Amino acid sequence: MHNSDSEVWFDSSPVIYKQFQKKLLQAYPDMQASVIGLLPEELGASNAGVSGATTNPTLISQAVGSHMAHYRPFLHNLPASMPADVRLRSFYDQLIIDSAQPLLPLFLHSRHRAGWLSAQIEGGHWMNQDALVARGLELAALAPNIMIKIPGSAQGYRAIEQLVARGCSINNTFCFTVSQLDACLNAIHAGRQRALANGVNTEQARYVVSFMIGRLGAEPEFERQARGSRINLSARDKRWAELAVYQAMQALMRRRETPVQLLLCSIKVDTDARGREHCWHLQRTGADTTLYTLTPQLIEFLVRREQAGRGIAPATEWVQIPGKVLDRLLAIPYFNQAYFEGGLTPDEYARHPAFLTAGNDVRLGVQRLHGFITDTLDSSGFTPRIARHQTATEERA
Repeated sequence: MHNSDSEVWFDSSPVIYKQFQKKLLQAYPDMQASVIGLLPEELGASNAGVSGATTNPTLISQAVGSHMAHYRPFLHNLPASMPADVRLRSFYDQLIIDSAQPLLPLFLHSRHRAGWLSAQIEGGHWMNQDALVARGLELAALAPNIMIKIPGSAQGYRAIEQLVARGCSINNTFCFTVSQLDACLNAIHAGRQRALANGVNTEQARYVVSFMIGRLGAEPEFERQARGSRINLSARDKRWAELAVYQAMQALMRRRETPVQLLLCSIKVDTDARGREHCWHLQRTGADTTLYTLTPQLIEFLVRREQAGRGIAPATEWVQIPGKVLDRLLAIPYFNQAYFEGGLTPDEYARHPAFLTAGNDVRLGVQRLHGFITDTLDSSGFTPRIARHQTATEERA
């Protein structure tokens, strides 16, 4: 990293970390030093390389899929009379605890600077502020290094203010627009002021905003609106649009002098006409402090590029958005809504097309957890009839 304050986080549950590290070392034996440099032998052993992790119900369900035998006994030990929704919540809590534990040594060694685990409130995209606060406090109590992941809805920002006022660390997810970032900065500032007035210490709390950069350009509504304006929106145009919004977000944060940091997730790798791989989200960002969440697939891409002698590094300076490209983008309402402060009203945050898509992905991740629980207990003859009925009803809903 050229910027010493930038960081790399593992974009998956730490439960699969060792398994992935071993796979990568076996696949690239001549790149051992590079792999260990990015993926330390023990996830929480040093702040070199990966220094945090972020999860969501989809990633959590994937971790369960690779460790089924480990989690089945946990489910069998839960009371048979436990309602289906309580069982799911208990299971989810245990998965968060297991994900936070490997990062705890780094969290303690770094005096709470690194070693954070972002734990997403399952179903949070449709919750009201009171439910978000209540569930956020439950997740925060599971481990000292939990950063509560709250969606960027109007209700979410009201919940963020309350949680910050109680000293919690926050990851604002489902963020696609400068308007949402502005709302988040205001909520965190107001929460910190309330904390100060109430004698709550926030010195060791951390706050990040997850800009889901690759999802912004991938949303079909973007291209639909471009066609409606008779604009031929290329794949490169979409990447420029994402970079333009990233730069607008960083500019806003510089003006505010905020303790909040921008975290890039949904980072994508592209292949050009010659079959060469590249990643604008990494190569054309980074002049300002940026946290990067790297999926296992993206980490393997970085190792593969380094093995070929064409390593990837963030930019040292801002990349200029081509004027003609920006002119085309400004003719598309979808882009303007993301690019300008005030492009969306608070009531519109949760109706943004990319927000709705991300929310649906969370719902599917929760359904997969439901399915694993049901399959595990049904196969052992353990699940009471009423619990099976409740689960089926919830899935249909």
